[in-house]
Amino acid sequence: MDPISATSAFLTLVGAALQASTVLYQTVRSFQTSRRSIRELGDELEALHGVLQSLLELAERTDNDFTALNLPLVQCSKACTEFEALIVKCTKHSGGSRSSFRDWAKLVYMGDDITAFKNTLSTYKSTIMIALGDANL
Repeated sequence: MDPISATSAFLTLVGAALQASTVLYQTVRSFQTSRRSIRELGDELEALHGVLQSLLELAERTDNDFTALNLPLVQCSKACTEFEALIVKCTKHSGGSRSSFRDWAKLVYMGDDITAFKNTLSTYKSTIMIALGDANL
């Protein structure tokens, strides 16, 4: 694959992950809740957004090879998209405020709870941050 195609493909992956995490962030923030795990998920999504935005900006202005991040970006995008769909499915009975604790209690992603999902996002964020750190050296 030529360098321009590889860069374009990578930028597409970053853009998809950024879009998926933004949609999930907006969905999570639309809930009015005092549950700490949900607030922490929102905070983690906000931090992930910042890291993805930094990666996108760096990839656009440099010719660094970030292909090692292809799989984590695909997985991050997929996880955010799937989790957002799960939230929508599990909260369809919540009504206007979308704050039903009963619906959030049903929320389980790949056998784990909200905190485990937040930790998964944190792993993706950390992986990307390490690559950004390497690129800036």
